[in-house]
Amino acid sequence: MNSDITISRDHSLGVDEAKRRLDQVADALGGRLKLTSRWEGNRMQVVGQGVSGHIDVDDVSVRIHVSMGLTMLMFRESIRSAIESSIDQYID
Repeated sequence: MNSDITISRDHSLGVDEAKRRLDQVADALGGRLKLTSRWEGNRMQVVGQGVSGHIDVDDVSVRIHVSMGLTMLMFRESIRSAIESSIDQYID
């Protein structure tokens, strides 16, 4: 089983608004998944216990890539579902 999760979503928000909303996603998921995040240009770096990844933002899309350690594999689909639900709620 692949331990990576990749999710892409189109948007019409522009970079600044998309980043603002992604901050809300990071806040919402951060507490549940014990994540920390920081922006480096248009890339949000995300680190948590057993997971790491990044979110790239441009004018028309958001691309999320999450890598997880073996201990987190059993939660892969739950993590994917939580990310997709939050992204769809804030970016849609």
